[in-house]
Amino acid sequence: MGTYLHIKGSRLWKICAIVILGIVLACCCTQITSVDQPASATAGTTVPITLNINISCNSSGTANFIMGFLAPNGWAPDKNTTVTYHSSKGSGNMVLVPAGTAVPNGHGLTWPQLLKQQFGNAGNLIDDVSWIVYQTDVPITFNNGDLITGTIDIKTKVATDNNNYSVKLAYVVANSSNGITSDGFQTCGPTAEYYNEFIPPSCFEVTGATGDLIDFCNPQLTSVNPPKSLDNDFVTLTFNSNVVTTALAGAPAVYLCATAYTSDGKTITICSPTGKSMMLPTTTTSGLYQLTFWPRSYFGLTSSQTITRMTYFITDQTGAVQVGYGNTSSPFTYTFKCS
Repeated sequence: MGTYLHIKGSRLWKICAIVILGIVLACCCTQITSVDQPASATAGTTVPITLNINISCNSSGTANFIMGFLAPNGWAPDKNTTVTYHSSKGSGNMVLVPAGTAVPNGHGLTWPQLLKQQFGNAGNLIDDVSWIVYQTDVPITFNNGDLITGTIDIKTKVATDNNNYSVKLAYVVANSSNGITSDGFQTCGPTAEYYNEFIPPSCFEVTGATGDLIDFCNPQLTSVNPPKSLDNDFVTLTFNSNVVTTALAGAPAVYLCATAYTSDGKTITICSPTGKSMMLPTTTTSGLYQLTFWPRSYFGLTSSQTITRMTYFITDQTGAVQVGYGNTSSPFTYTFKCS
């Protein structure tokens, strides 16, 4: 069962009767009853996903129905996704909401901005996901008392950046008249009002790529911000000692021990516990340690060299205690890439 957003408020019939700037609000309660989504897929393949929808209308009107889809930026979902709908009011395509379209009652925010503000990253731990928002290609006309049933069918090409993934996909449905609004009148039932979010309970896994595993679901011992960068960008590497107990527990200081792999086949290792490699605590009690550095300078590259990837451990001051990926003896890996 997915995670539903419960919406309530006061007197739907009064709100539906209000005319604002000459526009009568069209009130339809929307619910995603279930999502048919595979558990996993191979990188580069197109995945079918189906949202099963119920919409009950408490007034007559016309509106475009809206669907928001949260996916990793690395998939370029706005370029690699097609959406259709099939319903008791007809069938057709769903198209991207035009850029810059403000959401009704959204305080000037666009649909992607408002969904990001309202729902965030839907539980994903890396802020490298975005909401892309579609609307029906034609407005849907409905009458008071209508119960509209149907499906929204998504086909999206996953992991077009050739990385492996563990990620929480998420979905929101709404309409172009009400936006992300609610009241407390309970004619819509206990599980949905004018919009509804659904997050499948399990993370979606993508395998078969040659790139890194990008794990949005599980707390990571280390992270690199920004998630995608080149060697000429400043990056911040964070070690989170709160995730699990490691051999570095109680160490008075921690250091970065890193090896850069360059485009000309060289390796450059910086593994001395000095001020240059020391990771500083963000606060005295946070358990988070950070180092911000410019990779080209840090590894002393020549003008003709670039770094393709970096492997690294977190160590104590002696260098004898090393923590690697998943709290193992294997190094963490970061690939330098811009997308």
